[in-house]
Amino acid sequence: MADTIFSVLPVILFFLLGYGLNKRGFLKSGSVPDIKKVVSSMALPALLFSAFASLELETRYLTLIVLIFLVCAFMIFLGKGAAALLGIRSPYFSLMMGGFEMGMLGYALFLSLYGQENISRFALMDLGQVIFVFFVLMTLLLREKEGVGHPGELIKGFLTSPVILAIFAGIITSFLKKVVSPSPLTDSLNEFITLMGGLTVPLISLMIGYELTFHKQGMVMALKTVLTRKILLFVIALGINILFIRNILGLDKIYEYALLTMFMLPPPFVISIYMKQEDRENLDYVNNTLSLSTVLSVIAVIAVSMFY
Repeated sequence: MADTIFSVLPVILFFLLGYGLNKRGFLKSGSVPDIKKVVSSMALPALLFSAFASLELETRYLTLIVLIFLVCAFMIFLGKGAAALLGIRSPYFSLMMGGFEMGMLGYALFLSLYGQENISRFALMDLGQVIFVFFVLMTLLLREKEGVGHPGELIKGFLTSPVILAIFAGIITSFLKKVVSPSPLTDSLNEFITLMGGLTVPLISLMIGYELTFHKQGMVMALKTVLTRKILLFVIALGINILFIRNILGLDKIYEYALLTMFMLPPPFVISIYMKQEDRENLDYVNNTLSLSTVLSVIAVIAVSMFY
């Protein structure tokens, strides 16, 4: 228990530091989006490239990718029924049931708990939900915001995303490594990419802490949303771990930790960006839910590491 707490303590300290910097107004208003752009366009893609370049791809991984995509879609469906039972009328309740905030939280937590040597297993879990977020969740968000979807823009965004390009480049590199011998040049490039990827955890953690916001109004509804999502996903994760990962696919225990870690994460932060900004009631509800879920996710991920 002590080892787990101490391993994730640096990330928590970065959260607290970011929160404190926000209270002091340390950064200019335009600085935060720029720092997040560095993470999403350079640091995180470098981390993902390294992860997939080191991954030995197997056909059985396809089962996991499809399963995770289907779980995300199923959660949206479950969310519609759960919203009626809980008396929540916001259309964003069901949309916050599917998808996971891997890029801006998941990798930081997983790296701190399970180390760089296991990050490729976690990245593998990311593939199914990335496809879901780009093509299903984004379509639903745009339809809610503008009344129509933009399939062409979504496909273009997917194919030009630094994260997606890094994943594909990493997969190609994993095959090339078998036929291309290392050289001083490739070693230097690998070191550069490793150093770039190393920026991910501190920058992400700082920005998460900096952007945490809580409003008393609507906190009860946010708590209902977070607990409903986490309970449902925890039960589903246990089922997938026991039935598929352990018995059918016969994968190592670290894959079970990777799945549970991902399923305990908050909904994608992109939800608050792709919604009507003038709809203050729903925007406050979504931001409250994302902030609360971030804090509870850190606790849940630590608990999974200690007790699962």
